[in-house]
Order: sequence, then C-alpha cells, then structure tokens
Amino acid sequence: MFFHILGYLPVDIFDILLFNNINDFVIVYNYREVIVMLEFQGCGVSDGIAIGKIVYYTNVRENIKECKVDDPQAEIERYRNALELAKIQLQKLYDEACLNISKAESAIFQTHIMILEDSKFVDTVEELITVNRFNAEYAVSCTSKSIADIFKSFDDEYLKSRYSDIIDAGNTLIKILQNKKQKKTYESDVPVIIAAKELMPSETVSMKKSKLLGFITNKGSTNSHTAIIARTMGLPSVTQVDAVLSKFDGKTAIIDGKLGKIYIDPDKTTMAMYNFKKERYVKYRNNLNKQIGLPSVSKNGQKIKLSANIGMLDDIDAAITNDADAIGLFRSEYLFVNRLSYPSENEQFEAYKRVIKSFKKSEVVIRIADLSADEDINYLDIPFEKNPFMGFRGIRICLENEEFFKTQLRALYRASVFGRLKIMLTMINNVEEIEYVKRVIEKIKMELRAEGVQYNDNVRLGVMIETPAAAIISDEICKIVDFVSIGTNDLTQFTLAIDRGNQKLKYSYEPYHKAILRLIKIISDNAHKCGIPVSVCGDLASDISLTPFFLALKIDELSMVPSQILQVRSAVRETDTSIVPKILENL
Repeated sequence: MFFHILGYLPVDIFDILLFNNINDFVIVYNYREVIVMLEFQGCGVSDGIAIGKIVYYTNVRENIKECKVDDPQAEIERYRNALELAKIQLQKLYDEACLNISKAESAIFQTHIMILEDSKFVDTVEELITVNRFNAEYAVSCTSKSIADIFKSFDDEYLKSRYSDIIDAGNTLIKILQNKKQKKTYESDVPVIIAAKELMPSETVSMKKSKLLGFITNKGSTNSHTAIIARTMGLPSVTQVDAVLSKFDGKTAIIDGKLGKIYIDPDKTTMAMYNFKKERYVKYRNNLNKQIGLPSVSKNGQKIKLSANIGMLDDIDAAITNDADAIGLFRSEYLFVNRLSYPSENEQFEAYKRVIKSFKKSEVVIRIADLSADEDINYLDIPFEKNPFMGFRGIRICLENEEFFKTQLRALYRASVFGRLKIMLTMINNVEEIEYVKRVIEKIKMELRAEGVQYNDNVRLGVMIETPAAAIISDEICKIVDFVSIGTNDLTQFTLAIDRGNQKLKYSYEPYHKAILRLIKIISDNAHKCGIPVSVCGDLASDISLTPFFLALKIDELSMVPSQILQVRSAVRETDTSIVPKILENL
C-alpha cells in the first residue's frame, strides 16, 4: 500500500494517529483532518476505469451448526423439497441474468443446478443425513465444501476457480433450508463501486447493472465466474486487494481494472488523469465494437483468421458475440473432470455435435482431452505427481488407455458429419506418436463403416506444438499432419524452465524471450514449407504488441479468448505488413 499527503502541511508540529495497523491512520494538524490518498495494488480481472463512491457489501457466510436429527428420513425429505425450490430459484436467476449478460455467462446458474443434481453431491448429502444423522444444512455445507476443496487444490487456474461456483450453489440450497429470504444487495440512488471480501456469481448477477460502476474484492481470480460476469457486463474489477475494504464504505475511489490499481480519496491530479483515461477508454471500446463484421485484413491486404478458444459449451455464445472467424481450440477436458466415470460415447457425441453445428460454416478444432494428475479423475490410472505439467498427461494418457482414447475418437468422427471438424493432439514429442494415432483412427473408421455409421472422411488431424522437442523436429512433424498450432503458454514455460504460476519467478518469466520468438519462427517456417496452416494459440496470440510479428511470419491464424478478438482485429487492420519484415531481422 502507498499513501500520499495532499496539499502542504504547515511547519508546525502535527500528529500521526495510528490505529490497528499502518493502513489505519489520519494525519491531524490542530485537530483538523488532512485528506490522505491511499493506493492499493491488486489483480485486475476486468478492464476499464470506474470513478465513484464505494458501497461495502456484507456477505452472509454464516457457520452452519451441526445438529443431530431424530428422523433422518424426514430430514432427507426436507432436503429434497429444498432442492426443488433451489432449482426453481436458480432458473429465475438465469432468466434475470440473460437480460443483462450473454446466455453463455448466464449459463453458470444452469451449471449450479447441475451441481446440485449431481449424483455424487446428492448421494453424499443423503448419506451424511442417514448415517451421521446430520441436519440437512450441515450435510449440504460439508458436501459442497469437500467437493469445492478438491477443485481448489488443482494447479489448473480454470478448474481452481470453479471452487466458488460449488460453494455458491450450496449456499443457495442452504438459504432455502434455513428459510431465509434473499438478502438485498445494497441500496443506492446512484451507480456505485461495490467492495466485498468475495462476491459469488449469484450475488453479482442479482445487482442492477445500472447501479454498478465496478467491483473491488479481497478474494477471487481471473478465471472465476464473477470475474467473467464482470467482463461480460463491461465493468472494471480488481481482486486480491490486501486491505480491510469495509473501512472505505462511502469514500470516493478509482478502479483501474487493467493495472489492478485502487485509489481511495484520490487527489486532484490523480482524479484529472483518470477522468482523461476513462474518456479515452470509452472511445476505445466503442471503436472496438465497430470491428464486428469487418474482415481481419491488414492495411495492405494480408488476411489472418482470428479464432476463439473455448473451454466449455457455455462459451459458444461469447465466441459468436465477439465475431470469431472460427473455433481455434475447444478444450474437451471439461467433459471428463468431476465425475466418477468417463463420459459415454453418446454424451461426448452430443457435446461435439453442438459446438460443430454452432460454427457449421467455419472450422472447429477440438483438442483431444489434455488430462493430467492435477485433476480429480479416479476412473483413470493417473498416479500422483509433484509436477503434473511435465508428467503423465495429454497423448501419453491416451497411448496407455486405448479404449478411453477410442471412445473419444469415435464420438468425434460421428459428430464430424455436422460441419468442418479438425482434431488436435497435445503433448506430442515425436512422429511415432502421431503415426500410432493415425493407425487407431483407421481402426475407428473401419468400425464405423462396419456399423453403417456415417462420418466425414476429410477430418483434418493436427498437433499442438508446445515442447521444445516438438518445435525442433517440427520439420518432420509438419510432413505428416494437416495443420499445427503453437501452444505458447506451455512452450514458454518449458523452454525457460519456469512454471508460469510460480509467483517467486514471475519477473523471470519472459514470454518475449528471443528463444521463444525463434522457436515460433522455426515452427511457422517449417509448416509453410510443407504447405500446411499454422496457428498461434495461448496468451501471446492476443498480445497486440506481437500482432505485427505474427503477420510478418505470415501466421495463418491467431486463436484466443473471445473477449480479445475485436482488439486484435483492430490491431491487424492498423498494421501495414509491407514494412513489418524488419521485425524479424534481429532474431
């Protein structure tokens, strides 16, 4: 935390009054308070600038007391009745959310219903009531926390962020069991900045967008649904703020959602600077919306495809809303986690069919499940590993679980008739692995033909190049595949030998390191020599400072989170590729 004394203090003696800690102080001169600007650094999770009054939102997170019940069967009945009411309430929340945000983000409340209906969730609650004679509230609390803790333990940030969704779903049910009315969020006649320890998706959506300027929280993550909702609503949000936010209720604040900065009681200079920045940001966002429907073409006519990365079916709407040219990466992992057995062929088929049909006129790249030991998958023999990112994962699991692998391939080929499917393999290190997969695919085709099941015989097979080994032999790999995608996140951490999630090494993590850029060029050159398209997938794809570099390499496709597409399109259209080859001279 930083602080600034505003104005000039007379040379007379003044006192600094300290309270509980250094964050709690005022400066007094002749018993008159002098205004102090406080500055906090948090994690920006939703871009934008907000200026206004803070209203502190008090979360109701009561400790549920354990009580023994005399009639477990009656308690189970009470639980089941509450479950039905919770589903109705969550459906209403979904309907309300659809009025303010996209259906894709609103679908979190349908996910909450699925969580509460999940057989593992229900069976655990009813077992705790029957065997332990727990009251329903306590049984639900224990169940939601135990399942949420599993997700919280994952190294994968996306899965870790699902912790709050499970807790939120459980809280909805507990409130009904306690017969408590939904708490009003806040009262205000003017738009305000909401500050809280933590905000759940149900709380965020229940707030009126017209009365909101932005969010500040102590807890949260970039991938939490609350952060996603904030981004969808276009409201700046900063989380992981190390401060007692309740003390700032009623104070004027500035949120910088991009830099993750919070200013309390800003001085005139800071206020003027941010009023100017806010005006520029609004113009910038309005201009980005004008990119919808425009081609992704540089000033001198070089085309590039801008595609969306999606992690679940709920993200399809976001890809469409942000005018994605195609689906550059559909992560199929979400179908396989948090369940007792792997999804059936038909279940997978329906999921793949839906995403392919949604982009019927465009290509859809579906990645074979990139599973690892950091996910809770009991039905596969994945041993515990200290570093699962460099262990038994991706294609390595598929090679040792052929029936599991074949089931996914069968579902993919069955769905291929509904559009233009491309299948991507992950964690490939040599050509032998690709040749093995091709043999398995031929077996799948023979089976489907024998069964009279239709499939598209023109499905393209490609690989994500994300290890230095694959990058170095990409000349050989590109000869036997139909396309390649460069996974910049893993390629960067494997090349630099730095875990990008290690906070102690965050200043050593250099995505612009010359070695990374050289590897990207090597892969691109090899792909084009073999006459196949190459895409860049990962954080670097949406980094507009690198857009001219990718255009200079003649990268065919950039694949990114949907919300970044229009920004990158704008950068593409502002670039003259006839002058960018100089970028490559120093590599």
